Amino acid sequence: MSGFLTILKRTKFVIVYLLVILLILLCKISAFASNEVPTLQDYLKKVGNVERPKRYIIIEAINYTSSSNASVRKLSQFYGQKDVLLWEKEGGWLEWSVNIPEDGFYNMALLYYPLPGKGLGIEFSVFIDGKIPYKEAQKVTFPRVWKDTTGIRKDKKGNDLRPKCDEQPQWQKIDFIDTEGFYNKALPFYFTKGEHKIRLISIREPIALKQLIIYNSEKLPTYEEYISKSREKISKNVFIKIQGENTYLKSDPILYPTYDRTDPATEPYHVSKIRLNTIGQWNWRYPGMWISWIFEVPKDGCYKIAIKARQNFVRGLSVHRKLYIDGKIPFKEAEDIEFPYSISWYMKTIGKKNQPYLIYLKKGVHELRLESTLGAFSEILSRVESTTIDLNNLYRKIIMITGTSPDLYRDYFLEEQIPGLVSTLKRLSNELEEEAAMFEKLAGQKGGEAEFLRRVALQLRSMAEDTDTIPGRLTSFRDNLSGLSSWLAYRRDQPLEIDYILITSPEEKLPSPTASIGNKIVNSIKAFLYSFVEDYNNVGEVYQGQKVIKVWVGGGRDQAQIIRDLINDSFTPQTGIKVNVSLVQAGLIEAILAGKGPDIVLTVSRAQPVNLAARGALVDLSKFKDFNEVKKRFAKTALVPYTYNGGVYGLPVTQDFYMMFYRKDILKELNIELPRTWDDMYKVIAKLQRYNLQVGLPYQRIDALEAIDAGLGARNLFPTLLLQFGGSFYDKTKTRTLLDRPEAVAAFKTWTDFYTKYNLPLIYDFYNRFRTGEMPLGIAPYTTYNLLSTAAPEIRNEWGMAPIPGVKKPNGEIDRSTGGSGTACIILKKSRNKKACWEFLKWWTSDEIQTQFGKELEMLMGTAARYNTANLRAFQRLPWNKEEIENLETQWKYVKEIEEVPGSYYITRSIDSAFSAVVYQGINPRESMWKYSKEINDELERKRIELSLNK
Repeated sequence: MSGFLTILKRTKFVIVYLLVILLILLCKISAFASNEVPTLQDYLKKVGNVERPKRYIIIEAINYTSSSNASVRKLSQFYGQKDVLLWEKEGGWLEWSVNIPEDGFYNMALLYYPLPGKGLGIEFSVFIDGKIPYKEAQKVTFPRVWKDTTGIRKDKKGNDLRPKCDEQPQWQKIDFIDTEGFYNKALPFYFTKGEHKIRLISIREPIALKQLIIYNSEKLPTYEEYISKSREKISKNVFIKIQGENTYLKSDPILYPTYDRTDPATEPYHVSKIRLNTIGQWNWRYPGMWISWIFEVPKDGCYKIAIKARQNFVRGLSVHRKLYIDGKIPFKEAEDIEFPYSISWYMKTIGKKNQPYLIYLKKGVHELRLESTLGAFSEILSRVESTTIDLNNLYRKIIMITGTSPDLYRDYFLEEQIPGLVSTLKRLSNELEEEAAMFEKLAGQKGGEAEFLRRVALQLRSMAEDTDTIPGRLTSFRDNLSGLSSWLAYRRDQPLEIDYILITSPEEKLPSPTASIGNKIVNSIKAFLYSFVEDYNNVGEVYQGQKVIKVWVGGGRDQAQIIRDLINDSFTPQTGIKVNVSLVQAGLIEAILAGKGPDIVLTVSRAQPVNLAARGALVDLSKFKDFNEVKKRFAKTALVPYTYNGGVYGLPVTQDFYMMFYRKDILKELNIELPRTWDDMYKVIAKLQRYNLQVGLPYQRIDALEAIDAGLGARNLFPTLLLQFGGSFYDKTKTRTLLDRPEAVAAFKTWTDFYTKYNLPLIYDFYNRFRTGEMPLGIAPYTTYNLLSTAAPEIRNEWGMAPIPGVKKPNGEIDRSTGGSGTACIILKKSRNKKACWEFLKWWTSDEIQTQFGKELEMLMGTAARYNTANLRAFQRLPWNKEEIENLETQWKYVKEIEEVPGSYYITRSIDSAFSAVVYQGINPRESMWKYSKEINDELERKRIELSLNK
């Protein structure tokens, strides 16, 4: 009897224990309740199928009812419009009251004029009655208009140069559209009958507002309805060719003329010279991007439109364009024109297979516009995005229970602990199956894209059938989530290349889009022969003579061409100094040893200037009279890594430093505030780990070659902690290290504790873990912004960037000190024109040129190429919004660059070895640091003896 009672007591204890654990887990899961702000798809489902009243309501911008921190003023006249509201600085909000006469869905539009700013689209958040209706309304962009102002130019070698592109501001009426996402149509807003408040919060760029318009547009006619009025008015004997590169207006400066040498039939063509003979390519891929051309027809009539195009980027699928004639879509079919995949050029006639669509045009000048769109794929991509968000939320719920590396021999009772797990898996599996079928129907063929969706659906269904297998499938599940996100980003791309556009009478025969085989063979032979005489390393003009300076540029040809253009337009006319620009990726030391080095190198890595200066290879820039004026362009410590023995041997060109990236949605759901100090960070790490989520701290493993050139500043978190703890790498003489001092040991122990006590991951893919939500907080170089803003569209508006945590000082200030990284420009000592070289460096690092280079680079390559200039004023003029620039400048004030000395590469290597000894072998941090400090001092002494620096 006593044994039975004992078993009963134990059973009760186990049941109570399990109930307590279940309660804790349910509390965790409740933190991931449905988001407060729904997606557009959820919003549409909730509202349902309602009417779209034919109303047109105009709200004059000057009649706003309330505002906060908005820098606005009213003008009676502004560029042809009366009673205009100028919103002259980004930030703040305005609110308007409107009376809606009838329940239903409405579109909204702005009549606006872009004010001078940083060259990016104007962004707003949209609130209706004090709330954001859905996530897509968190950031709505209104574009600027651009124009090539110079035409295609030529350099002295006969190669084409890109035309200059400038903004062409004008009044525009543009719908509220989510161009960053997958809806890609005018956003719908549901209003009930009665009074409502519409609030716009300025995110980026100034604007002049005339009207806020609430309306529903008239239904477009079908082609048959459109042409029935003009079917008999056929033009004859008209053949008009518009070269694609000769654009009229465009939505983005990145849509510059490109070149193609693959087919001699491309117009114009040269066998060895660069001819900018096409437009678009991969640059013309985002929905909402458009290009327009103007042409003149000699008489009234109906014309057909044919486009010589190539779409060899998205394999097996078509891309889509909208057609506008004189600013209007002529008929419904013109909303979605397909350009199929082909590795060769082809002639695309606008119309059905055997019937071209005829466009009625009156005699005179007309504008033709093609706009990138998702077309019929918009709905399915929106659905897949919604499914992906749900899957990410489900994945986080699972890892909150199992962790990212679950015990395969443990039963986690997932079905009991996650309410509705099986039904959710089945629902999402069915959604993906439906989406795969929709995708195949729209694509018109079966392929790997739809099969990937089916594979994920199959995995979800299998997981629903046996939930015990889920822990063992987590890695595969996470990989599929990452694949879905990449699938979405790739499917959004709509690249297209155009050679020319034809406006012709219906009976006109179209030319062949490709050259004959014989012509191609002849041109291939010619191109091969020309490759022996053409110099492809030099960019632009090549000058002769001793007074010419030679500049080496790293990076790509596009960057080098921008520099070449800036030299031609600004430096040489101002100074009379001629410059040869060469694109060189490596071999500087070898060139110096061979006596064939350049005069100037514009992009050298962090440690190279001191290493070369110690060997007498560089010019001391501090000897020039106006050096002290030039150094004011940079942060106080920016020159420290390039200073040696009292001289300065390089000027900073780029500068990078750490920022903290965080997922707004996840931290808000978990009620976690951003950490301001490392004590706060410990609490955040602990709370996130309770949900089996991770924090990412920077750590890069090194090899010998990397250690030589990369510098000390931003390879890992140790320099940051050392500076915040009041330590230093060197003594005052820069001959010995101070890494054995108490503050350095304390910083080192704090660093290693993150990995030994808190078990933070060492090697991880921050980008993928951040976008799945597995790692909602991390510290990374601020240039990580470029990647996240362009390659993670599914979490747009859901993440932010803030200064890193610091150490609270006795006066209450938080010391956020951190090291930095970057590149420099140098002058070689063997240069015969040192004064001319100094003039060039002054010009290159000036506020105006660094700003212009940064803007042109972003115009050329998009946000992914946002320039991390070291020039403080130029940085302020680059296209950061107000919040971003405030956070970056706050952190920049705490950047303390770290000295480079001969042998400093050994410090980087030794710190990494000391770190590995603690983390992998369990060595005491103090002992490890002391051991390697002695080795560092021995190496520094050896290097000084080698370079005869002890004399």
